[in-house]
Amino acid sequence: MARLIVFLMLFAALALAIAGAITLVRTLAAPAPLPAVRENKMPNAARNLAYVLLLLLLAGLTSGWLGPA
Repeated sequence: MARLIVFLMLFAALALAIAGAITLVRTLAAPAPLPAVRENKMPNAARNLAYVLLLLLLAGLTSGWLGPA
């Protein structure tokens, strides 16, 4: 059983090394990416309101004010 576990660990390490090497080769061979253009269609007021509501939800859940007690 121990041999099987060691074999699977070595196989996983080999697969990870091969995947890393392939990723490195692809990264080095790829042309430089174009600068990303971020389109933010959400209004600032709606984004700020969403952040505030998220913080209130998180605070309510962690304190026990919301959710099952």
